[in-house]
Amino acid sequence: MNRATLNIDHLERTAENDRLRRALAARLDRAFKRAGISSARAAKWLGVSEYDVQYWRRGITVPPLNACMRLATVLNLDVHWLCTGQTQVA
Repeated sequence: MNRATLNIDHLERTAENDRLRRALAARLDRAFKRAGISSARAAKWLGVSEYDVQYWRRGITVPPLNACMRLATVLNLDVHWLCTGQTQVA
């Protein structure tokens, strides 16, 4: 593979990651709003900074899996749905 092909592949992966990160942020933000929970309150529960939670809600960064699991429990959501946007098939 030549260098130009490697750069194009990298850009495509980045675009996909950006789309997934924004989708997770939208689900997380919607769940917070429905539950009436602020970023500050969630940050206190999780032991992280309020900025971390705000970044997750804006799609700038992605919460670690343990934070997703704790948030799903507190918000009464399926963690698989929260992380992927898909319901689990039994």
